[in-house]
Amino acid sequence: MELIYPAGIIILGCVALLLFLQWKNLSRPPCIRGWIPWFGAGFEIGKAPLEFIEKARIKYGPIFTVFAVGKRMTFVTEEEGINVFLKSKEVNFKLAVQSPIYHTASIPNNVFFTMHEKLHTMMKGKLGTSNVYRLTGQLTEELHEQLENLGLHGTMDLSNLVRHLLYPVTVNVLFKKGLFPTNAKKISEFRQHFQVYDEGFEHGSQMPECLLRNWSKSKTWLLALLEKNMPDIKAYKSAKDHSMTVVQAMMNIIEMEKNEQNQPNYGLLLLWAALSNAVPFSSKLIKL
Repeated sequence: MELIYPAGIIILGCVALLLFLQWKNLSRPPCIRGWIPWFGAGFEIGKAPLEFIEKARIKYGPIFTVFAVGKRMTFVTEEEGINVFLKSKEVNFKLAVQSPIYHTASIPNNVFFTMHEKLHTMMKGKLGTSNVYRLTGQLTEELHEQLENLGLHGTMDLSNLVRHLLYPVTVNVLFKKGLFPTNAKKISEFRQHFQVYDEGFEHGSQMPECLLRNWSKSKTWLLALLEKNMPDIKAYKSAKDHSMTVVQAMMNIIEMEKNEQNQPNYGLLLLWAALSNAVPFSSKLIKL
């Protein structure tokens, strides 16, 4: 009897804990765990991430969790759910984006928290509605140059046309004149790597790079390109008014905080932010 009583208490406690965990999980999104401890669904999601996520959305609904490589990743795939998340008072923007920024641009946590406010203020000053007009003249000039190089005849997919026109314009204005390659082979290489990086950005912000090999290669290629050109970007002076580019202003702030080694990483974030919406936004305007 002395042994049965404690054993009964332990069994009842285990049952109560199991029931509590099941009740708690009722309020959570469905979780895809896989069958391998710790690695979870890593193999399945690593083979074809986009296909895996789409199949999961169809099977489990617009919100679901994937457990892979020791991490829980919850996907919100509908506009309504995303709006609820972004407008929640429980969300801290800096804490929410810190991890994705580390994954997508390899910026350490301490550097991000140190630089965030200063760079955010600078960006608002340079690209805010009251000052963005300063860039319109240079943007127009660059766009005319690209249109002249395009020729008078021919056909091209709309998305490729937008990339062909706006990628060099945006890079040359925000970074420095002549940074965007002019050699056809190098242009194709840049577009290919940026497109892979852009299309996989959302998944790369959450998943380990070992599961996204092509995306990781493109990220490394873009970082190497920016690191190689940082000295020229820093030394560049506008032929008209010697004003600083947006990237030069960013580099100055980073240098003041003694974080020069992270300049290419922040350059990659700016490159993505500047180019990622060029195709969808411009395509909609053209169709209108």
